Amino acid sequence: MKRTVSLILSIMMLLWCLPIASAESDMYKRVTARFTGQLEQGVTIKVLENATAIELGYADELIAAFNAAYADKGIRAELMDIDQYSDLATDGPYGYGPDVWYQANDILMKYATKQHLLPLPVYGLESWELIPENAWNAYKMTMYDEDFYCGIPLNVQSGMMFYIESMLPDNWETEWDINQNGTPDFFETYTALYALSADIQQNGGKTKYGYLDDLVDVYFCVGYMLSGGAYVFGDNNTDPADIGLNKGDAAKGANMLRQWADLMNNTEVLDGAFASAAYGYLADGTMLCTVTTPDVRAMFIRAMVNTGKWTKEEAEADLKMINVPRLPVSLDLTADNWQDTITQMDTLTMQTKMMGGINGYGISAYTKCPNASLAFIQFAASYEQIIARNKALGISPARSDAAETIGATDPNVALIFSNLDTGYIDVMPAINEVAQIWTPGQSFLIDLCTDAFRAERGEEELYADLEDIQKGLDRMVQQILDAIFTLS
Repeated sequence: MKRTVSLILSIMMLLWCLPIASAESDMYKRVTARFTGQLEQGVTIKVLENATAIELGYADELIAAFNAAYADKGIRAELMDIDQYSDLATDGPYGYGPDVWYQANDILMKYATKQHLLPLPVYGLESWELIPENAWNAYKMTMYDEDFYCGIPLNVQSGMMFYIESMLPDNWETEWDINQNGTPDFFETYTALYALSADIQQNGGKTKYGYLDDLVDVYFCVGYMLSGGAYVFGDNNTDPADIGLNKGDAAKGANMLRQWADLMNNTEVLDGAFASAAYGYLADGTMLCTVTTPDVRAMFIRAMVNTGKWTKEEAEADLKMINVPRLPVSLDLTADNWQDTITQMDTLTMQTKMMGGINGYGISAYTKCPNASLAFIQFAASYEQIIARNKALGISPARSDAAETIGATDPNVALIFSNLDTGYIDVMPAINEVAQIWTPGQSFLIDLCTDAFRAERGEEELYADLEDIQKGLDRMVQQILDAIFTLS
C-alpha cells in the first residue's frame, strides 16, 4: 500500500511540477536588483514565525540550525517576540518589523501589493522547479506586464478532519459501515455524520457530541458555499469587482451551516475561541471529530498526552487525520436517508470543496539585509527543514521531493496535493482585497447560526428560509464591495 501511494504521488509530482517559464528579463533583473548574492556581514535577521511553531519548539530548532550552519558567514537569525499578525505597513518603515515573515499567502500578499514585501529572485532558487505552479501562483503579482513572486511556498493548508480512533462508537463496524469498506460511514458523507451526531446527542456515546466545530470561521465554512457553485473573486480570483460568494446555490450551502447549528445547539461554536479549545475537546471526549488544518496536529497530540490517558507514542497512533466527508448533492443534510448516501454515493453526494492557502516566507521591503534574509528563507525552505517541520508540526509540504518522501508513509500528503490539483482546494486570492471578505463574512455567519437560538428566546428568526439566506448573502457581498471600493 505504501509503495502504491508513493508511486502515485511520484507520478503526480512529475506531471504537476512542470516548471513555469523562467526567463530573467531586464525588468526582472532591475526589480530584484537588491539581491546581489553577497551576504551582508555582521547582521542579525529578525524572523517572525508561526505561533504554533514557536509554541511547540520548532521555530527555536530552525533558528539554532540556521545559526549553526551560517556561524562562519557573519550572519545570524533570531525570533521576534511580537504577534504573528504584525502590521508590516506600520512597523516596517520605522525598523520595528521583521526581515523575514512566515504567514499565509493572503496575509503576505496584502502587503506585497502595497510594496511592503520584496519580489524575490525565484528563478535562481534551489526549490523553484520543486514547488508546483499552483503554489507559486499564491505569491504571484503582475508588475510592468511581468509576473513576480513575493513569497516562497512552504506548506499547503486546507481543512482536514481529525478524530481519535479509540473514541469511535463500539458498534461502528456493524451499524456504521454498511458498504463494508472498513471506513466509518460518518467519515464518508456529511449526511451520515449528521445522523451519527444526532444519535450521539440523543442517545449518548463515548463522546458528548459527534461533529463539533466553529461555524463562524469564514476560512473553513465558506467551503459549503463553494461546493454549491459560489466563488470568491472572478477571473481566477483576480477580479475583486466580481464577488461570487452569493452565486449558484450558495444559499443552500449556507443553510447546511444553519442545520449544524440547530443540531449542535451549543453557543461555543459561534465563538472564535472554539479553535483553541478544540484540542482539549477532542482529547477529553467532548467531541468525536472536528475540522482544522494539518499543521496543528501536534496541538491535538499534546492535549491528548496532557490528559494522562495517552503516552506521546500512543497519541500519535490513536489520532487520525482524513479528508473531509462528501456533501449531499441536494445541499441538505436531512433530505436523504443517510444509508442511501453511502450506497448511492456517486449519485447522491459530491466531493466537498474547501478554501485553502499556501503558507510561506516573505522578505520585508524595509530590510537592510536582503541577501542574508534570502539565505535564511532558502535554508528554511530546504528539503531537510521541510521534513523537520513536518515531523514537528504535521504540515503538508509544497516541495515535491519532501511531499514524496512523507507521502510514502502518510497518504494524506498525496490526498492534499490531489485536492489542490483537481480544484477541490480553492487557494485564497493573492490580492489585497481578500482582506475585506473576513469581517462581513463572519458577521453573516454569526447572524445565520444564531438563529438556532433565537426561537428559544422567543425572538424572530432572521433567516427563516432560503430566500432570506440569499438576501443575507447579497447584503454580505455588498458590504465587501463597499469595503473594497467605497470605504477605502
